[in-house]
Amino acid sequence: MVDNLTTKILLALLGGVFIAASSTLNLFLYGRVTGMSSMTYTIFNWDKSEGLTWKIMFVTGMLAPVYIFYLAMNGDAAGMSLFYSGYHSVWALFIGGILVGLGTKIGNGCTSGHAVCGIPRLAKRSIVATMLFLGMGLGIGTLFAYMEWIRPNKIDPASDWGAAYLQDIFPIISKVLAAAALVWLIVTFIMGMGENKTPHAIRELAIPFFLGSLFGIGLVVSGMCNPKNIIDFLALNSNWNPALIFVMVSAVGINLITFQLIQRKMEKPQLLGKFPAPKKEFDIPVFVGPIIFGIGWGISGLCPGPGMMNLFILPQGFIFIAALALGQIAAGKLIIPLYDTSGGHPPAQPLMTKSSQHLQYRQK
Repeated sequence: MVDNLTTKILLALLGGVFIAASSTLNLFLYGRVTGMSSMTYTIFNWDKSEGLTWKIMFVTGMLAPVYIFYLAMNGDAAGMSLFYSGYHSVWALFIGGILVGLGTKIGNGCTSGHAVCGIPRLAKRSIVATMLFLGMGLGIGTLFAYMEWIRPNKIDPASDWGAAYLQDIFPIISKVLAAAALVWLIVTFIMGMGENKTPHAIRELAIPFFLGSLFGIGLVVSGMCNPKNIIDFLALNSNWNPALIFVMVSAVGINLITFQLIQRKMEKPQLLGKFPAPKKEFDIPVFVGPIIFGIGWGISGLCPGPGMMNLFILPQGFIFIAALALGQIAAGKLIIPLYDTSGGHPPAQPLMTKSSQHLQYRQK
């Protein structure tokens, strides 16, 4: 198995290109910020007022082609494993998942929403949030680099609660989840066709699926779906793996150019919607949320997007997703209402085509 740093860096840069292409097209066509934590919360909460259908199609698009690739190639590319085939602590993923869920919901963003899309929009809140969760992730990752209970490949599965049982039943669980996802895709497509009465109903479902596929391929190629890569990146020691910084350099660098061109040259998105205006005010959640997220990221090595990608692949992947859902729902239902009666999100805009938008403007 080749473990060449140059190859890792090249794959990281290439993955960033796919991520940038997906998020740029999402902004260009719909004025949408590609925030994975927002998508997962909407799905977990089953909130139709927050664009549930297109978010399901986007996430399903992430999962489907990548899972097919994993089955066909056994998760390998360029002689390197793009997924983690070893063992990762159940407790690390569970505790980390809860913290990631809490932090991303309270802070209203994760690596995709704040870093990949927020920084290119020159959103000050996102710049601060990225600095906080990255700094905290590096601190926790470095601290835990010297604690063997958290490190992949240094854990005895027999000593971790439920690990042996989980390893035995996961192949069955994986197939069941994959079949459920296929049914989910079909139902969502039918549901979306029923709700969207515009002539372009199929397009409005197919494009998010395609954009999700681009984003998912980017996550896999870049190595972000392998929690060991993330933990090795966040641990500043002699084994530090710097490759993933090039994912950010590639994705954020490209988006910095494309996002600014789109927002300066276009009055509104190409198909529908409007361009979001970044929040300018600073509040306590924008500091607290990213710190909590960074701690969970450093513990688990996963954030919402890569976590979803590991749902069918990492034996403990669905443990992380269950914990992520628990954390996000707890934050959305119990914590955020204490200080924000709007739930942390503005009302979603209805799905409209260009013609319906023009009609609405004329009526006004």
